[in-house]
Formats: sequence, C-alpha cells, structure tokens
Amino acid sequence: MRKSFRGRRFFVVGLASLALLLIPVSASAQTSGSTLARVIPQSLRIRAFGDGVIAGFGAASSGALVPITNASECRPVWIGDGSATSAGTRCSSNGRNGPGSPPDEVSFSADFGRTNGGSWAAQVSQTLGAVDYANYAVTGSMLASWLNLPHDDNAPAEGAQHNLLERIEQDDPDIVLASLGGEALLQQPSGAVHLCTRWSDELAQRQQFVECVNRLLAEQLVKQRLMAISFDLLAHTINAKLLYSHYSPASPRLSALLPWQQVALADAINAQIDAAVVGVRESGASWAERIDVVEWDSFASGCVRKTIVGPSLLGRNWWTSGPCMGDGKASTPISMGTIPGAAAQSDIATAAVSVIRNRNWS
Repeated sequence: MRKSFRGRRFFVVGLASLALLLIPVSASAQTSGSTLARVIPQSLRIRAFGDGVIAGFGAASSGALVPITNASECRPVWIGDGSATSAGTRCSSNGRNGPGSPPDEVSFSADFGRTNGGSWAAQVSQTLGAVDYANYAVTGSMLASWLNLPHDDNAPAEGAQHNLLERIEQDDPDIVLASLGGEALLQQPSGAVHLCTRWSDELAQRQQFVECVNRLLAEQLVKQRLMAISFDLLAHTINAKLLYSHYSPASPRLSALLPWQQVALADAINAQIDAAVVGVRESGASWAERIDVVEWDSFASGCVRKTIVGPSLLGRNWWTSGPCMGDGKASTPISMGTIPGAAAQSDIATAAVSVIRNRNWS
C-alpha cells in the first residue's frame, strides 16, 4: 500500500467522525431554508454516480455491446496495486467517447445514456418516467475518487471526481443512484485481492480466504469512505434520497479467483455497503433515513460452471466456462467478466424500482 494512502487513512476516518458532529447543524440550517418556494418538476429528478457498473461499461452510446476485440482500447489502466488508475467514460453507456479515446477522458453523452438503457440507473429512469436524468458515473473511479480530498500529484485518483458529486448536490434531485465500493472486485487481477488466492480449498480454507478479504477491505476503508461520501451528499441536499446497489460476483473466463471465491468477495463487499448504510442511519442526523441499499440476486447465480487450471505465467489462474457466460449475458465482453451485462443490469433496475416504490420515494 503506497505511502500516500496510509497517510490519508486517518484523514478519512477523521472526516467521517467529524461529519457526525457537524452535519446535524448543517442539516438543520438547510431544513430552515426549505420553506422557500421550490419549483416542483413534472417528473422525478434522478442522478447517478459511481464506477463502471452504474456507468454501464461495455455498452456503446448506441446501446450495442462493445466487442471483446476492443477490450484493450476501452479498459481502464490499473496502476501498481490498483491504488491509482485512469478513469473516464470511454466505452461506457453514459459517455460519448468510444474505443481508442484517452482513458482518462470524461465526456458524457447528451442524455447520459438514458435512451440506450445500458445502465441500471437508466433503466430505473425509464421505468419511473424520470426524464430529468443525469448519470455522472466514471468507469475506473474508486471510493477515494469521490471523496473531498485535495489534489495530490502522487495520488492523482484521490478526489478526482468530487466535482461531479458537487454537481449532483447543487441539483438536489429526488433520487441519487450509486454503485460504489466494489473496486476489489472490479480491479481483478491488478488489485490486492490476488494476495488472498493461496486459500483455494473451499471446504478447508474458506474461513481463511474470507478473513483475508475482510482485512483487505478494512485496509481500503470501504465502510468509512462510503459513509463519508454519503454524509457529503446528504448533508448538502434537502430532498435527495441515496440508493446504493449491491455487487454481483465477477464471472471472468480467466481469473486468479475460483467461482466460490468470487461469490465470497462480492458478499464481503456487500456487507461493507450494508454496514455503511446502517452507520449513516444511526448517525442521528436529520437526513439519516434518506439512504437505502438495493439487494438483488444475480440471474446467473444458479448456473453450473466448470473450472480447470489455467496458465501459470503470472501465478495460479483458472479457466471457467458455463452456459451463462456467453453473449454478454452475465457481463459485458470488454469488462472481462466484472461488469453486469444487459440481463443483470435489468435485475438491478427491477430491484431498485421496488425499493424506491416501497419507500414511497416516487
């Protein structure tokens, strides 16, 4: 873990703690101003932010899947241990820049991908009839990218997308959708999760693997950073309701993780998201109930997969095949099995709409 990250670990924890003390005052101040006349739009106002999942990475602006042959011209460039990366909108459903464009270019399409429906957020907008929609998700962005952190040449990813979060706060929409916190899953095999792969026997070593993953997520401050981002957004809005999504297990054809390890990793990340949401709700702030999480079951969870040992040039790898892994069903081709495909995006959208309606947010 790089020196800069260690130095900011305590900063982020302190940020979350300080927010618990200061945000109720800010929320109160905003509430007092809520008596001012507010223009009520004719439909819901929806915004979205986060990583490649909610950006719909792998779907072009036309809605068509980007073929696997364009993978090298589309994928983010993970650097070192995955702590820094290029982040942009190329080859994402909400962007207008395609294969071969600069990996760190952020260029949103005119309708932010609402028409093509390549993102679960766009599908939620369609289902609820929300024409006032913007998806500021950036493929390759991480938790640190959305935090309110000063620029650091040694850590260029940190705070890089916070201006987009501020844009959402200024809009104060009705609903904010987010997929965030899953970088340990999305950065395979560049991320540090490969350090946990020495425990591959599920019957005998599952507990060791899960403990290794949980240590990794604790070092990455997943819960604390999600809470800090949530505090930031909710404290600076009056109306916005924040809805995070769970992650589905990755399903790459070639991976350092076995299928059962992918499931355990996704479960561990989702537990961090749940804990962050609970932490926000228990903060005592006036806006603490304006947050929830989308739990959903991947449509491919019941698929039988066959795994064989792959090439060992870069350590142990596994080839995985199965009926749900082709044609972009479980994931988009250029994401190498990490970003949900069209059917899986629809599953998330359906679950999200259910939460929104059950909470009377629409």
